[in-house]
Amino acid sequence: MRLLLTVLGVVFSVTLTCQTQNVWKLDNFRADFPFGDAVYNEVWGFVQGGQEYAVIGSKYGTSFFQITDENNLDSIGYFNGSYSADDVVHRDYHDYNGYLYEVCDQGSSTLRIYDLHYLPDSIPITYDDSSLIVRAHNIFIDESSGLLYSCGNTSQLGGDALRVISLQDPINPVLVYDYNFVDYVHDIYVRNDTAFINAGNQGLKVADFSIPTMPIALGSMEFYQDKGYNHSGWLSEDGKSYVMCDETLGMRFKMCDVSDIADINVTSLDKPDSFENTFPHNVMLKDGIAYFSYYNDGLQIYDVRDINNPKRIAFYDTYPDEDTGTNIFKGAWGVYALLPSGRLLVSDRKYGLFLLGYNAPPNIQVEENEHGIYPNPVQGGAFFYREDLLESNYTIEIYDSQGKFIKVFNGITDHLYMDLTSLSAGSYSYRYYNSTTKVTLSKKFVITK
Repeated sequence: MRLLLTVLGVVFSVTLTCQTQNVWKLDNFRADFPFGDAVYNEVWGFVQGGQEYAVIGSKYGTSFFQITDENNLDSIGYFNGSYSADDVVHRDYHDYNGYLYEVCDQGSSTLRIYDLHYLPDSIPITYDDSSLIVRAHNIFIDESSGLLYSCGNTSQLGGDALRVISLQDPINPVLVYDYNFVDYVHDIYVRNDTAFINAGNQGLKVADFSIPTMPIALGSMEFYQDKGYNHSGWLSEDGKSYVMCDETLGMRFKMCDVSDIADINVTSLDKPDSFENTFPHNVMLKDGIAYFSYYNDGLQIYDVRDINNPKRIAFYDTYPDEDTGTNIFKGAWGVYALLPSGRLLVSDRKYGLFLLGYNAPPNIQVEENEHGIYPNPVQGGAFFYREDLLESNYTIEIYDSQGKFIKVFNGITDHLYMDLTSLSAGSYSYRYYNSTTKVTLSKKFVITK
């Protein structure tokens, strides 16, 4: 039997006019809470029983969704927070071994654990207690050790920069250690006991928690270009690069070479140019592609396989309201990019949860200024590509074998995804025109069914 819970308000979809490239909206959820620019906060995703799920936090509680094969967000549960009030800014989540862990950074809250084994029919709360965590800003679980790291932790005994908690028994957490070698830990990424600590104004620290009660400092980077408030980061699969966000007005994100932990270096910096005061909030890194949630500028996707030369390859602005010099901290809060299907989750502080479609660009080797359609022949969708194309407006016009105009696509990045599923099998050609450089190019391609 499907879980039925009382939801504050009514669920409805929002029609937005936004800037987008290589990303498209599949579904959107926004409950009829009292409106404001800062209702929603963190987003998380997970897989249980072979099905994908999404979670979003708000001022008032936590909403659960099953992500259907038809690309819908099917609401399956809502829970008021342990602390539920207008002054809530942030909740945070992480799943582990079939359980979801939740904290809140305001009020008299708790560490809450949801049992995910009965989805989609029910979501029992198996633990809801303040003895270890009253408030925390972020949590991260190292699956290799079963340790939960609680950042900016407040307990009944006071505050700690970082609290380490054992999940050996996933529903009976046990305190292991309180880490206070920095003033404050805002966020953390941990893999195989190596922790990348985003320490706010004290920059980036790296520590070994193999013996969690005796952490060993491995490296640090306190001073670097465009230094601000070191907010969040994510490690590449090979452990050689780390992408880092400073939550400070106008600052660029940083690509860091961490192949030598004792000698961490920033190799490149970048940011979108759509809003001067934009800055990144959170980030995930997967297969050399960085997925950012940007205040005011929504989802921004960069190819960072070359850490010396990041390239923006896609974006979707979740916040269509006016961007002004003082209108900051609006829009996208979180991003989740690890679902097996490749679908993306983004939370917008005002407009709620977005389920987005995205196809990563092909990793093909081409000569400078070479252009074409990939794959060719085409089945369904394809990418237009042109190597070393600087961001500028261009159009791709599609013509059939008789020279009849079929449709047009607008691009700005060096890869542009085009949905060609509506076209019949046959020979076609495209005409590329760049309105900035006045360059015109053309080439033939084939569609098969």
